[in-house]
Amino acid sequence: MAIEDTIGVARRAYEAYAAMDVAAIDSLMTDDHVLHVAGRHPLSGDYRGKQAVWEYLGRVTAISGGRGGFDVHAITADENGHAVALLTGTIRDFVRPVIHVWHVRGGQLAEMWDASLDQYAEDAFWSKATPGS
Repeated sequence: MAIEDTIGVARRAYEAYAAMDVAAIDSLMTDDHVLHVAGRHPLSGDYRGKQAVWEYLGRVTAISGGRGGFDVHAITADENGHAVALLTGTIRDFVRPVIHVWHVRGGQLAEMWDASLDQYAEDAFWSKATPGS
């Protein structure tokens, strides 16, 4: 896959997320998509398959109250379908630097690793914000 195409798929995902375009996000993910959320908080772990990813996103939406998103600073990629995005993530009043690593397969997002650059703060926020934790 061309580098520009890989970057384009990742960029479309952030645009769809910002627009809360569920259909676009769904069409960008492979059915066997895997999401890896780093940390030691109630939402960290691996989410395998679209259904699990949607459940995770539903929990994030419930916690955020619709307030948050990602400011994309840069996206780079290689010819093997890997993309790396440098971001500022915001949820409610919690703002932090984030890196997302994507694996793009067949023009769709097959796997994503979510990594905060301040994991201690990330864990503290989600531990406090997650009901029942």
